[in-house]
Amino acid sequence: MPTIQDLLTHGIALVPIPHGLKRPTTPGWNARHNVLINPNQAHLAADMNIGIAHAYCSPMPTCAIDLDDFNEAIKWFTSNNIDLMTLIAADDSVVIHSGKENSLKLLYKLPTGMKPIPSKQIKTSSNSMMVEFRCAASNGLTVQDVLPPSIHPSGSQYNYVGEGSILNIPIIPNKILQIWLGLGTPTFQKAQKVISTQGESPRNKAIVQAKLACISADCDYFTYRNIVWSILSTGWPYAEELAKNWCQTASDKFNDADFINVVNSYSPNVPNPITLGTLDYLARKGGYLD
Repeated sequence: MPTIQDLLTHGIALVPIPHGLKRPTTPGWNARHNVLINPNQAHLAADMNIGIAHAYCSPMPTCAIDLDDFNEAIKWFTSNNIDLMTLIAADDSVVIHSGKENSLKLLYKLPTGMKPIPSKQIKTSSNSMMVEFRCAASNGLTVQDVLPPSIHPSGSQYNYVGEGSILNIPIIPNKILQIWLGLGTPTFQKAQKVISTQGESPRNKAIVQAKLACISADCDYFTYRNIVWSILSTGWPYAEELAKNWCQTASDKFNDADFINVVNSYSPNVPNPITLGTLDYLARKGGYLD
C-alpha cells in the first residue's frame, strides 16, 4: 500500500479527513491552498482518512467514475456502448471498493492539457443515485474521493481491487470522456415548433412519423439511441411501437435485444434529458419542413 508521502510525490493532491468519516470537515477544504500537494506535508494526514483532490492533482487532474448502483450502472454503460466489466478488469485499472455492497469507483486522469471538468450525476428511474462522474464542483473547486486504507463510516476499510496502481492512474477512455462532456451539453429543448408531449392525438403521431421518415435508421449508435429516447420522452402508450417501427426500417442492422436494451436504459430523471426537440432538430437536418 503506497504511503501518503508516495502519493504526494507522484502528484496526487490529498485532503485530510477525520478518521472514520468520508467527508472533510475543515471549512474551505476544497480550495487549492488547503489541499496537501507537497511530500513534506505528509505528516498532516497521519492517522487520518485521506481523499484524492481531483482538480489539483499534477501534472493532470484526476477524476472518478463512482458506481453507486453497480447493477444499474452496467446496464446504463452498455446502453452507451461501453463494456464496464472490461474497464474494471483492465491491467491498469485503479478500482476502489469501500465495502459498501453494489458499489465501486474507478479512478482516471484527464488527458494532457485538459482542465478540471464539472461533476455530473446519473440517477435511476426511481431517482436514486446510479453513476457519478466526479472531478470538480461547478465553481471550479475540487471534489474528493476517499482513498485506501481509510475507514468507511460503516467500519469497513477502503481497498484497491483493480489490477493497476494508484501511483500510475490511466487516462480516462475517450468514449467515457465524451459521454461525460455530452451530459453538460444542452439538448434541443428550445427547438422551434417542438410537438407538445402532452397530446396523444392522431395528428401528433402523424407528425412524429413524418419526422422519423426524414431520419435514416441506418445511423450511428448515439443518433439511434437518442431518437428512441426522444420518442419515449412523449410518454405516449404507443411510443415504443413508433420507435421500433422506425428502427426496423434499417432491417439489416435491427436487433431486437439491442432495441429492448436501449428502451430499458431510458430515464427522464437525468440532467438535460433527451426530448422531442432532438427528433425535431435531426428531422430538419434531414429535410423535414412543416
